[in-house]
Amino acid sequence: MQGGERNFAQVIVPSPLNEPLIYAVPPALQESFRIGMRVLVPLGKRKVTGVVADFLAQSPRRETKEILTLLDDRPVLDLSLLKLIHWASHYYLAPAGEVLATVLPPALRAQSLRVLVARPGAFPEAGELERKILEQARRRKGRLTMRSLARTVPEKGLHRALERLSAMGALEIKERMSGRNSIGRLESTLATRPADGAGREWGGSSQSFTLTSEQARAMALIGARLGAGGFETFLLCGVTGSGKTEVYLRAMELARTANKRSLILTPEISLTPQLLDRLDERFPNRVGVLHSALTPSQRWAQWWRILDGRVDVVIGARSAVFAPLADLGLIIVDEEHDSSYKQEEGLRYHARDLAVVRGKLIGCPVILGSATPAVESFENCRQRRYRLLELSQRVERRPLPRVEAVDLRPQAFSMLSPRLEQALKSNFARSRQSLVFLNRRGFANFLLCRRCGYVRRCPHCSVSLTFHLRERGLYCHHCGFREPVRDICPGCGNPSLVPSGFGTETVEQEISRLLPEARIARMDRDTTAKRGSQERLLRRWHKGEIDILVGTQMITKGHDVAGVTLVGVILADLSLNLPDFRAAEKTFQLLTQVAGRAGRGREPGHVIIQTFAPDHYALRYVASHDYKGFFAAEIEFRRALNYPPFRRLVQLRLEGPSPQDAEAKARLLGDALRQRERPGLHERVEILGPAPAPIEKLRSRYRWQILLKGETSPAVLELAKRARALFPRSRKTRLFIDVDPYNML
Repeated sequence: MQGGERNFAQVIVPSPLNEPLIYAVPPALQESFRIGMRVLVPLGKRKVTGVVADFLAQSPRRETKEILTLLDDRPVLDLSLLKLIHWASHYYLAPAGEVLATVLPPALRAQSLRVLVARPGAFPEAGELERKILEQARRRKGRLTMRSLARTVPEKGLHRALERLSAMGALEIKERMSGRNSIGRLESTLATRPADGAGREWGGSSQSFTLTSEQARAMALIGARLGAGGFETFLLCGVTGSGKTEVYLRAMELARTANKRSLILTPEISLTPQLLDRLDERFPNRVGVLHSALTPSQRWAQWWRILDGRVDVVIGARSAVFAPLADLGLIIVDEEHDSSYKQEEGLRYHARDLAVVRGKLIGCPVILGSATPAVESFENCRQRRYRLLELSQRVERRPLPRVEAVDLRPQAFSMLSPRLEQALKSNFARSRQSLVFLNRRGFANFLLCRRCGYVRRCPHCSVSLTFHLRERGLYCHHCGFREPVRDICPGCGNPSLVPSGFGTETVEQEISRLLPEARIARMDRDTTAKRGSQERLLRRWHKGEIDILVGTQMITKGHDVAGVTLVGVILADLSLNLPDFRAAEKTFQLLTQVAGRAGRGREPGHVIIQTFAPDHYALRYVASHDYKGFFAAEIEFRRALNYPPFRRLVQLRLEGPSPQDAEAKARLLGDALRQRERPGLHERVEILGPAPAPIEKLRSRYRWQILLKGETSPAVLELAKRARALFPRSRKTRLFIDVDPYNML
């Protein structure tokens, strides 16, 4: 707080504003105000929620609007979270209000809505535009907001038409609040577990057991840091099945003993229920949950439980990194390498990196865990920024699965190789469970005309539509466009359209033909779209009610099922051929993770990988379970081409409805950035592009990109800021800045 006086307040509002707004604090409320409290403030013609970031003795402006009211009787954000918002805003080049909108649950972002209510009667003097507005207002019956009207009615002349309608008495503009106004008024009856199902039905034991020597050494180092206090980042690098979760649980118990709370992040919602069962055993009725599958009211209630101090542990996906935990003493990021931690829209943050920053701001230890750490994380260990803790053996000295590569080149291609077919039959005969992985949904990649070669493509994206047999439809997996299957080719008019390629739906059908008696299920976005369906399927899988599970990368992460002894990978090369410098790393991580699902019980596991590139170094090191060998090869590739961790990247992406305009603006921006006004800066930053994105058209918007590559973050961020300043304001074509980009497509 500045100056010790509370005459004025800096308020962050969840809007894309670069700086906090300054408001006068009502004299009668000055003693009640504290930093981190929610307030209701006027913003233009609206009233919106803001959070007090600081106090000022004087305002730099002559006229300053006054805060309308306090919304709560206590802060909703502590100083450390406000510092994290400031850091994220600076590093990711995002307005502080956009960061705040990511931090606060929607129910805490109350704002006023201007609602249009049509009055009864005829108004012959109304013009054409005014009649359209009245028609919409009558149809919506008091639910037409200014925002929704602006999306359907041309902006030109809109406000003048509204003024005329109001003057003639045909329309009334009312103001109402959205969201909840006060935390203190909620009486939450939400149970600790909002997810489907109850009880511990996952199978296997989550009871505490004797630590291995490697686990004990890791716990000794983590415990020493927890005892001494202060920030330190540990990278817990353990092979699949080595007991990383037990280390997490014991570290959280140590934190609780010291009257501290813990936060654990998981990359997928599907991983949360199984881990939640184990947490419930160790911390009964003291576990909070935050992830995107919660309803708004569930998320709101969980946020309040956490803020009120009624939990010792919070578990959640990416956004849980902002959980309002007081006395936070330990942060854990499970599967820290996973791409799900990177937000690709809105605030493009990386939850793993923010977890490390939050630990540093608070002064508490951070544990990053993975069997296949990100190259950047392992390099941080080599540079002694992180401390490496290794678990090289599975618990109870269970062997790692035997990995067998099937070379598809010398044989006629089939979806299931003879080797995999025979293994599936044998495993089913032994009453063991099998996992079959293909990272491609649907029945066929596309429909192809045998006569003219026509392929039906998405009208909104530069990709072909995927054929789904069960729904008899064509789907775009990028924008959600769908249409029914046609029998006649639009190109030549012949009934010659046939499916080409295959996906998980085809694999499921083929295995059903091979083993008609087997209980087979499929897990991908198509089968888990309904709320609770994913958890119900996984519970059946863990209880042994499914013999063979077919799926996409959803099935590769973290699931510990003792009955799985066989894993089959249909096409291991899909991710190897992507235009992405991380292609080999992603492939190694994905295959290692799915291979690690096998042999986690008492019987050894067997993995069969079908590939056209058996000699690729990523696949060779998967087969030998050798992360360090893979890292040694990959790090030299990164060093030679100046990619992370040896350079910092910022992606500038331009998107617009016109391909000509998007290209023209991208080229103008690239030329402007290359001007040698500050040679010292440009000597340290390489500008690549502009070039069309690999998927040039997505959701009816054309995309061009420029890549900034530099030795240090400040240099790259400075040039990215300049790009934002140089880019002309445009409602159609927009510039998106992605710091440390992960998705290069």
